[in-house]
Amino acid sequence: MFGQRHHSGLVKLCYASLFSAALFANASTSIEASAPTELIAKVRTSTEVGLSWQAPEGVSGIRAYRVFRDGQRIGRTAMTFFVDSTASPGVEHTYHVQAVARGKITSLASNSDTVKTLAHDNNDGLRNGSVIRIGIERLSDHCGSNDVTAIADDALNDCLDKVLDSVDIAPQLENLQAYVARYRRQEDRELIELGKRLFFSKALSQNHDTSCASCHHPAESCGSDGLSLSIGVNAENPDVMGLGRTDGSTVPAVGRTSPAVCNSALWVGSMFWDQRVKLRQANRDSEVGLVSTAPIQTPELDVTRAMNEQVDANDPLRLLMAQAHFPITAPAEMGDPSGFESPQAYREFIAARLSTQWKPLFEKAFGDDTVNFMRIARAMSAYQASFMFIDNPFFDYVQGEHDKLTADEKRGALFFYTGAGCANCHDGAMFTPERTRGPLYPQIGAHGVADGNAKNQFRMPSLLNVGITAPYGDKGVFASLERVIEHYSDVTGSLERFYGEKETCQLPQFQHLSESQCDEVVGEAGTFVLDLNAQNRAGSDRSDDAIIRGFSDQEVQLLAAFLRSLTDPEAMAGSNEVKSLIPPRDGGPDGHQFDAVDNEGNAL
Repeated sequence: MFGQRHHSGLVKLCYASLFSAALFANASTSIEASAPTELIAKVRTSTEVGLSWQAPEGVSGIRAYRVFRDGQRIGRTAMTFFVDSTASPGVEHTYHVQAVARGKITSLASNSDTVKTLAHDNNDGLRNGSVIRIGIERLSDHCGSNDVTAIADDALNDCLDKVLDSVDIAPQLENLQAYVARYRRQEDRELIELGKRLFFSKALSQNHDTSCASCHHPAESCGSDGLSLSIGVNAENPDVMGLGRTDGSTVPAVGRTSPAVCNSALWVGSMFWDQRVKLRQANRDSEVGLVSTAPIQTPELDVTRAMNEQVDANDPLRLLMAQAHFPITAPAEMGDPSGFESPQAYREFIAARLSTQWKPLFEKAFGDDTVNFMRIARAMSAYQASFMFIDNPFFDYVQGEHDKLTADEKRGALFFYTGAGCANCHDGAMFTPERTRGPLYPQIGAHGVADGNAKNQFRMPSLLNVGITAPYGDKGVFASLERVIEHYSDVTGSLERFYGEKETCQLPQFQHLSESQCDEVVGEAGTFVLDLNAQNRAGSDRSDDAIIRGFSDQEVQLLAAFLRSLTDPEAMAGSNEVKSLIPPRDGGPDGHQFDAVDNEGNAL
């Protein structure tokens, strides 16, 4: 489905040209002393699990691989990819593989990976787990107390189970898992490989100095850069990613923080902080979290027409494909199209400029070597759609593994769904309704005044993996979850504190600046935000006392503990899953690959 060549939506399994080259490399390492590496298991249905791995490094003469499930051999393949189609529904399975050479000499076992299959295949996977609810749960209705700290440890599970049952989290989790499994069934590995190389290629930028991964690296912040305000073109060292990446200016030209790329395929209604790429339908006409075939709307008529005329309305990649058109033509991010007839003409110029070394990759992915921007967008979108991390300790708890959460995390969850009011906005299994809403966040930087929609609001982010996506907010103004929670506790007081205590200078990206330079980063945004907040308060029918939540220090810590439990361990840098999203450090097809390093020169 993701590629233009497909058969009944099934994954292409024959990738010998891509995966078997390593089987016959000239090497002398003993197979008995080596092992396949980076085994990854992905759930596709209630009975199917896709496996992929890397061949043992430096080993020659490998003839095949043996595949094991729960210690029992279930198959054999000559490739580094296998689909187990005989798994049991709703069961945890553990997999490993062994390489086999001539004479049935076997390698050591690979690493193992454990996944839980879907309970059934009755869910069509067209809902991402988002919901909108009005009102909050009363803790006393379920637990006999309104104080989460007064609940005994041995009563926490029963109490939390009642709350989660009341908010219907289990059905939404089932929707989310079926949604992700649907994408994984449709993955096209050749297309993803091309997309990965393009995503890391500086050849897509005007001056060959910036790639998509320059601001969205898998090893940083779940596919971001860890900066408050990102640095795109004209970086002093274009290979540096994250802290230390600078263009030499006090105020970065990019006016917002880079949103995390992980789970971007979960969004069904819009893309970008300001939702400038979205479906053309009114909120009242759309079910929250449901995949829709409504027309796509973008800031450019050319892109809008192309997406709606050339891309099928049922294509699962179409929102991501539309999104992929715009960083390329953002002057501060990747390139300035002003010298061309139109932004679309500039995009096709960039596509045509790709060297002939790219053609074999396009031919493998599309069946011929034609290169155009729509194909580039499709390939990068297929890669981004493979970048999904939804398995976390909280979801394990929801599925009955009560020991996966600590007592503090359980109390934090109870407070989240009751007294704190967080679930008013961050509900369902995706923890966002995909809508814009307040409160007003501090603003800084080049877009610090009158940014966002007409109400200066931005799309509410998902809280999945929020523990590793700092700094927070559309301008990256809060470096910790605790500071974010304090902001929601008293928005007016938090805004006054942020600007009064010059917290911009405390952000990691700006700690080296002088106080006057930090004032320059803030610019007129402080006055604008404080005045806007005063106007909002004057127009509200709620008193100041009514909107100040007044969280205690302990409540802040409990909420932060729960929020961190929403992070998938496999989304962390160094995991096999993250490693698989980063191409080999070989310069890419044309030598323009972004082989990222940190500020100290360490490879990412």
